[in-house]
Amino acid sequence: MSESPKREHLVIACGGTGGHFYPTLAVAKEFRERGGKVTLLVSGRHAEEQEKIAASYGFPACEVLAVRLPDSFFHVLTFPFQFARSILMARKILRRLKPDLLLGMGSFAAVPACLALSRKELPLVLHEGNAFMGKANRWLAWKASAIALSLPLRFPQQLSGKRSVSVGMPLREAIVEGAKQKSLLKTYLSEHGLFPGRRTILIFGGSQGARFVNELILQTIPDLSDFREQLQIIHLTGTDDNQALQTACQEAGIPAIIQRSEAAIEQCYQAADLVICRSGASSLCELALYGKALLLIPLPTAADDHQRINAEMMEQAGAAKMFQQSQAKGVAFAEILKDWWQHPERWLECGRKLQTFAHPDAAGAMVDLLQQTLARTGNCKL
Repeated sequence: MSESPKREHLVIACGGTGGHFYPTLAVAKEFRERGGKVTLLVSGRHAEEQEKIAASYGFPACEVLAVRLPDSFFHVLTFPFQFARSILMARKILRRLKPDLLLGMGSFAAVPACLALSRKELPLVLHEGNAFMGKANRWLAWKASAIALSLPLRFPQQLSGKRSVSVGMPLREAIVEGAKQKSLLKTYLSEHGLFPGRRTILIFGGSQGARFVNELILQTIPDLSDFREQLQIIHLTGTDDNQALQTACQEAGIPAIIQRSEAAIEQCYQAADLVICRSGASSLCELALYGKALLLIPLPTAADDHQRINAEMMEQAGAAKMFQQSQAKGVAFAEILKDWWQHPERWLECGRKLQTFAHPDAAGAMVDLLQQTLARTGNCKL
């Protein structure tokens, strides 16, 4: 009786925020469906929660010691020792797990694991979400066998001559499927007191940038009252303190859903004619699937100013409009919204161009790249 083929073992270093973790789950599910085995390495303040989520999907996870970049003189002195300790810890875990391939998902929390073993011991593939490569991936590019991209890089020299493949951002299945069907749209609108046929603005600011966006919309709502007969708003504020926004919409006569968040955000995407949001990579890649008119307000405090670079890339491609936070005053913002109202064909064209950045099978493309890397190292048996 012949032995069953060995299951290739992928380890994914995905510590950090949900923007790194949830694409990891999409890749892990696809790799497992093709017969492989997956273990996650998590770290940082969300590690315990992420271990539980991974377990709920049937993926084992190990916590690696997280080390923040120095932010004080004392931390500068202690950082090398802490960083070395985290690398040694990751090396011990990887040697116990004996994986065939390591995938780094871009956060600094993943760096110790990606440095723990040499390329000869363990091939490394990196995933970069933004148009400007983050510090972690810039540090690791020299070591990578391949680099997967969600968006075109503004500065291709950041690849350090390494092979790159445009795969997109691996997304939750509900987001991908929501772009294919709209059967629940009328139900969603009617359940929330909104109306099919009205032009709908969707607004959200993300986990870090919601407060400014909320205040900007509050300033702008009175200027939109002229359109109240045909306009409605969905605003995901990131907070439960929404009374001022609700009052402003009521006084302007504009129907609105105003709430902290929406688990089924794909239904909000379906409903929207215009989306106003920050320019994080995950949001851009999700919205590209839906091809909606898009007004971006980059978060100015984002690392390396990468949100501005993302937004500039989209604007230069004719796929979105950008509004800098430093210019964002209520009256000026209202003028942009009036342009959308008066010249919808211009904005619809932006939505069509945005769809050229869509990668509905990003998880599959990512796993294709992983398998190709395994084949190049003589290990691929999936």
